[in-house]
Amino acid sequence: MPETQTLRVQTLSFGEIEVPESKVLTFPEGIPGFPSHRRFVVLSPDEIKPFQYLQALDEPPVAFLIINPFLASAGYEVKLSSSDMDDIGSSDPSELTVYAVVTVPQNPQKSTVNLTAPIVINEKKRIGRQFILQDSGFSVKHPLIRPHG
Repeated sequence: MPETQTLRVQTLSFGEIEVPESKVLTFPEGIPGFPSHRRFVVLSPDEIKPFQYLQALDEPPVAFLIINPFLASAGYEVKLSSSDMDDIGSSDPSELTVYAVVTVPQNPQKSTVNLTAPIVINEKKRIGRQFILQDSGFSVKHPLIRPHG
């Protein structure tokens, strides 16, 4: 059996981690605001589920708190054009995983999730991209916690 190649990365939140090459995601265009950050991994620590981290591998201080956006909004949908699907290297939506970036301010009760710009990952080809949904009706600061009452 061939030996699996791994990367060692020193992160702020998790210390040194080992990432199998097979788990590395490539964002050919980076992420808006972070164009030079092209290699990431999704980390899923049990203690923060259903949240995960999109951890940058080339700039380890950079990590984004992410969540499955369908948990944040029952009516959420992501409509990608055929051009968008080409950009992510897929014609099959079942190969794709969708995440949304979470912002946690000083008061965690006011946490929001960006439903306008989902991060879409082609699990088969390990390619990712953040898309800006046009005319989606979804908010960049969708409340993560709904007030009771």
